[in-house]
Parts: sequence; C-alpha cells; structure tokens
Amino acid sequence: MSNNQSLAPSNRTTIRQSADRAVYDLDTLKNIVDQAIIATVSIAVDNEPFVMPMAIARVGEYVYLHGLRTSRIMQHLAAGAPVCICVTHVDGIIVARSGMHCSANYRSVMIHGQGQSIEGEEKAKLLHEVVYRLIPGSEGDYRDHLKKELKATTLIRVPIEEGASKIRTGGPIDDKEDLSTPYWAGEIPVQQIYGEPIPSADLADDIAVPEYARHYKRPIAD
Repeated sequence: MSNNQSLAPSNRTTIRQSADRAVYDLDTLKNIVDQAIIATVSIAVDNEPFVMPMAIARVGEYVYLHGLRTSRIMQHLAAGAPVCICVTHVDGIIVARSGMHCSANYRSVMIHGQGQSIEGEEKAKLLHEVVYRLIPGSEGDYRDHLKKELKATTLIRVPIEEGASKIRTGGPIDDKEDLSTPYWAGEIPVQQIYGEPIPSADLADDIAVPEYARHYKRPIAD
C-alpha cells in the first residue's frame, strides 16, 4: 500500500454506530497508531477473551508487537491466532447540558489480522526499529541486542490490511430544548505532556541528557 490509499471496509471494520465519524484513510490510521505507545491487543484463548495492553510500533504497512517468548499471548500470536488491535487517544472531555450527552473527543483505530513471527537478522533489525518508534532519535545511543535477549523475545507483525479509524471532534450535541437551561456546556481539552527527563540514580555525572530525551515527541506517520 502507498500513501493516500483507503482501507476497504470489511464486515468487521465497517463502523455503523455514528458512521459519520468513520475514517478509512490509511494515512489517518497510521498517524493515530504512530502517536500511540500502548495498544489493546485482544485474542481468544480456549474460547475465552484475552486482552492485554502492549507496546505497539508501526513500520511501513505493518504493526509490531513484542514480548517474552514464554508469555501466553505471544505464543498464541506466533501460532497465527486471529488478533484485534485497538488504539485510542482522548483529546477532550465533552461537558453537555444533559448527563446522557456528556462525551469525549477521541481518535481511535481498530485493526484485525493474523500475526506472523519474525526471526533471524530481520528480527534483530526490526527490534531496533521498535526502539526507534518508542524513542525517536535514539538511534545508536544504546548497546546492541544480546543473543540471549533476542532468543527470549518474540516479535510479531500484523499487516495493516483490515482496519478503520473513528474520530470525534467538536463540542457537545445537546437537545434543542436543553439549550436554554442554565448549565455550562463545552469542551475540556486533554493533552499528553512529556516532562523534564529524570536521570537514572546510577547514571555517571558526566553523561548529559540527550536531545531526543530533552525534547521528546511522538513520531509522525511516514
């Protein structure tokens, strides 16, 4: 897939509730994923739902998940279990004149797919990419992966082929008859702010805070 493409809605990704908020544009989906650090990963284990918050990274047309090889969810993903990956950012709290109309502004993504386990040199390279997505600008500023670390880690990629975004913006949507009531209505913006870096207690005094930590920001979709 290339930029400016749309994902064809499937039976699982067609947004029916508040369908006007549905976005199937690929670049929009990528941007929402790229702004996320944690995703909700859902699979079925022995016909029971299993949901886990996991770090997520997008490289090209795939999203990547990693974890200990011994973990249950990684074992199921490596075996090709169907997976649903969700990301949500809350951008504002919507205060309405009616409690039932109070809401939130948000950007969300849902991706359905099947995982593929990555091994060998490609795995080592992609795990570096995962670090760069978490800490942009950190390339070359940490020691290389150890063989035992690579052996203990499972890396799963899921293609971005079946997915959708849903976005709410704007103020409260109140009933017409409530507009004359004496209650405040509006939006309380929500922002995620990265603070001043805190050096490790065992850090040598002559190691300065790097620029990528001092001015940390999430990557933008390519």
